[in-house]
Amino acid sequence: MKNLMFPIDPIRKISSVLFICFALSCNSQKNPTPEQEQVLETAKANFVFVEGGTFIMGNNDYHYTTLEHQVTLDSYSISKYETTLKEFDLYTELNNLELAYPNYRNQEDMGPDYGAIGMNWYQAQSYCQWLGKQLNLPIDLPTEAQWEYAARSRGLDVEHATDSGLLEGGVDDNYATDKPVGSYEPNPLGLYDMSGGRPEWTNDWLVGYSKNTLVNPRYDTIQYYDKKVIRGWHTLRYSVYDRSGTRDPDNDGSGVGFRCVCNQKTPIE
Repeated sequence: MKNLMFPIDPIRKISSVLFICFALSCNSQKNPTPEQEQVLETAKANFVFVEGGTFIMGNNDYHYTTLEHQVTLDSYSISKYETTLKEFDLYTELNNLELAYPNYRNQEDMGPDYGAIGMNWYQAQSYCQWLGKQLNLPIDLPTEAQWEYAARSRGLDVEHATDSGLLEGGVDDNYATDKPVGSYEPNPLGLYDMSGGRPEWTNDWLVGYSKNTLVNPRYDTIQYYDKKVIRGWHTLRYSVYDRSGTRDPDNDGSGVGFRCVCNQKTPIE
């Protein structure tokens, strides 16, 4: 498939590369305490294996940007929860980095078990890749296709990543209210808050969906626009398809969180 490339701002690209090189440097990292090691082990245990397959990504009835197309994915694992502030704070502490949103830590929705916010796309990706180094696993941000396939429990025809695939009165009355991760029932795959939690960074640049059948599509190097795609927005219809909330990758103030994937074709042991 042939794609056009639009140039990336060279200053932004250089500064981002320098940040990632610094953040992933092992030379400056502190040794974790036993309690901190347990946080890492818990993050590892929270990955859910997603068996690969073929599904129809997108929804023609929702929006013209969500063109239906066939996608085949290899198996992978994805975190059942969004990365928490406790987990992200461990990363910043061990790597001598600035605390995320330090002036807002007295807010109720900034507790250790809430989804982490206050990081841009580069910092979110760096956390996932750093976690992979600690666990010796190929961990990164999810692609758009991986995110949607998991949210839809391997491609089910649903509107939301809830236990029923719907928003139900009496069960989801507090939909989109900030709560600790895992406060609502998971989707059938066992994943929490992919609808109703923090909106989440993905690995991909905003790219128009292809009409062709795709295998493991990635748009982390192919760039049409200068925005990264965020998934999981709080929409009352079709939240598992919505991709309107794109952001500049340097944006750290829009309340966006993230979860990580492990690009290993077998379950994590």
